Amino acid sequence: PDVMEFMGAKDALCKIADMSIGLEDTLAYYDEAAFSAGFKKTMAFQPRVIKQNRGSSGEGIWIIKLKSGNYCSEVGAETCNDDD
Repeated sequence: PDVMEFMGAKDALCKIADMSIGLEDTLAYYDEAAFSAGFKKTMAFQPRVIKQNRGSSGEGIWIIKLKSGNYCSEVGAETCNDDD
């Protein structure tokens, strides 16, 4: 808990993304442009979990998948479209 508090709960997963226990496609978005660019690249790679609010109550959390279910094999190799 003390490490999580030091890192900041909102960004903890982002800060370990490049470690062996993290996932390279874990990002946080702080503006619309960053969200649009980053999300479309990671969405093309695998299903995404979107968390709107702070806390762990489960409110404001969505799992998003491509309609086709066809994902690329590497992060950033493709970008999805709004209608995917």
